[in-house]
Amino acid sequence: MKTFEPGSIRNIGLYGHQGSGKTTLAEAMVFLGKTSSRLCSVQEGNSNFDFDSEEIRRRSSISASVGYAQWAKKLINIVDVPGDTNFAAETVMATMATDLAVVVVSAVDGVQVGTEKAIEMLTEQGIPMMVVVTKVDRERADYSKIVADLQNRYGNEVVPMALPIGSEAGFKGIVDLVNNCAFTYADPLAGVKGDIPAAMAGDVESAREPLVEKLAEQDDNLTEKYFSDGELPTEDLVKALTIGFKKAGVIPVLPLNAATCMGVDFLMNVIAAYGPSPLDRRGLKLRKGDEVTELVVDADGKFIGSVFKSIVDLQTGRISVFRVASGSIAQDGQFVNLTTGAKERFGSIVKLLGKKQEQVEKAVCGDVVAVVKLKETNSGHTIGSEDGLGNLVIPPLPQPCISYAIKPKASGDEDKLSAAIQKIVEEDPGLQLSRDDESKEFLVSGLGQVHVQAAVDKLKNKFNVDVDLKLPRIPYRETIRGSAKNVEGKHKKQSGGRGQFGVCYIDMGPNVRGEGFDFEDAIFGGSIPKQFIPPIRKGMEDCMTRGVVAGYPVVDIKVKLIDGKYHDVDSDARSFEMAGSRGFKAAFKLCTPIILEPIMELTIVVPEEYQGTVMGDISSRRGRIMGGDAIGGKQVVKATVPMSECQTYASDLRSMTSDRGSFSMSFDHYEELPPNLAEKLMADAKLEEDEE
Repeated sequence: MKTFEPGSIRNIGLYGHQGSGKTTLAEAMVFLGKTSSRLCSVQEGNSNFDFDSEEIRRRSSISASVGYAQWAKKLINIVDVPGDTNFAAETVMATMATDLAVVVVSAVDGVQVGTEKAIEMLTEQGIPMMVVVTKVDRERADYSKIVADLQNRYGNEVVPMALPIGSEAGFKGIVDLVNNCAFTYADPLAGVKGDIPAAMAGDVESAREPLVEKLAEQDDNLTEKYFSDGELPTEDLVKALTIGFKKAGVIPVLPLNAATCMGVDFLMNVIAAYGPSPLDRRGLKLRKGDEVTELVVDADGKFIGSVFKSIVDLQTGRISVFRVASGSIAQDGQFVNLTTGAKERFGSIVKLLGKKQEQVEKAVCGDVVAVVKLKETNSGHTIGSEDGLGNLVIPPLPQPCISYAIKPKASGDEDKLSAAIQKIVEEDPGLQLSRDDESKEFLVSGLGQVHVQAAVDKLKNKFNVDVDLKLPRIPYRETIRGSAKNVEGKHKKQSGGRGQFGVCYIDMGPNVRGEGFDFEDAIFGGSIPKQFIPPIRKGMEDCMTRGVVAGYPVVDIKVKLIDGKYHDVDSDARSFEMAGSRGFKAAFKLCTPIILEPIMELTIVVPEEYQGTVMGDISSRRGRIMGGDAIGGKQVVKATVPMSECQTYASDLRSMTSDRGSFSMSFDHYEELPPNLAEKLMADAKLEEDEE
């Protein structure tokens, strides 16, 4: 494959709601660009972009994938991202490779929550956008209604740059409002340029006026010329559109039908002619120590790349996909992982179309390429030609908000599971793997129940590891409300020969919340020799770790050791360790045991219409509303909720708010579990103990 100069490269990302037609559009582009020899389909299971077995089974994208097409002497790199917010981390990472975002909207379904979230994220990052309305041949498709909705939501920056000729099944062409001409499609693969239908003259005039006004605003000289002449020639509109894309000052909208390719050539012409090149990219940040500066994109500078995607292929190995942010890199070389400090050697540089590879001799500034079998480079890492160049700043990734304990169904598969889950976490920056030191459970955390289940399905189908999922064990704590005096702890065992003997007497009471275990040695007169005091304490601490009434760690206890008995021959450290444990248990049960539950602080961000629903739901979860605020047109609700009541809150909030809500959660404090729930917890623990 030939090498394109940076100015002839266009990097686009396809964003939007799940099912809007992003992958279908990507397939049409690589087919027209002759990268793919046939028009592949998600529904037929042969997509170049949704090639993972889980994506084929679900008929939906669950990870970002890349492809490319050559068009009008330009190289168009395409990143197809998932629309499901369960996989939003992939979407965020893809912005590192995106110079122009193509937001795909279904002409039937209109602006959906995935559209809203994509535009919000892209606006925050300052990435230029255009909107493609696809499926315009479908029944109930309404292009003008969608344009009006977009303008109502996002202002007059949204302007149609094209109108459909015909509607629903009668869709047969496109009016180009910039060049004031029409393209009709007897052959859906190629539009034929001609005059605008006379019947559309009024609609074209009405749509073209706001377009010209918005384009005139992109340049001060053009604004002055427009006010003076009342019109701008085509060459000025073309110039203004190019400027508008570069500075994200205009959001053009155009119609097409990706499934048949009708209008896709028009889109590719727009991208090739007016879209920003990598040399126009702004907003990439470079961190050196505590200093953050904007990266100066330099085609002749030192090589810096951003790895935005890792793919674990069982045959090929790890495939690292990266954008050349500055400089260039040739095959059969080495670079430094600027994130870890490791040096990595590599062989071939390849262009990817899904899992298909084509070698290139050199990757220039702005290109999106991949290398294979890197040892220490993962998604999110920065690579460069030498040490000290700094790290590219990755936009904030959504944090995991739901966790499940994971365990292999087959005994002996623990090592196999560990290796497989590590590979899946490498592929998906939204997943996290951890181990709970208290429960000893392995936890997989993700952005929603669907996200975690997709990882589990991939474990089974790709790595042949079948697992069970369950909600993690709640880290309850046991403590006491009352006191007890002079409680005996006795261990006595005689079975021939030397026996075991140890007796201690203790007082017990509650300690200040958060102060832990306070042990006081008040032995006088040698009733227990000094060397047996530490074993008594150890027995109590071991008992606190295991729990007394429900199997959870004991906290915030005061114990005073007041007396005891020993035997010159039969007493030893182990005997007094057991005596301390038994005395602690006996006293604890006399001191009105209670269970403490972890309380989480939730910060929930929702559109105003869902505020009442969310607050009512918090109350039903034994939660307390702590306050609220209005930020950016949305309501922020702060609340405290027991952990046991919000383990699946990510899925519940999606359901309540039609996926328009988001939240963050952190531990706040412990407080007493209501008696009825505490009694059930203790009864369940006793039942398990009896069964054992």
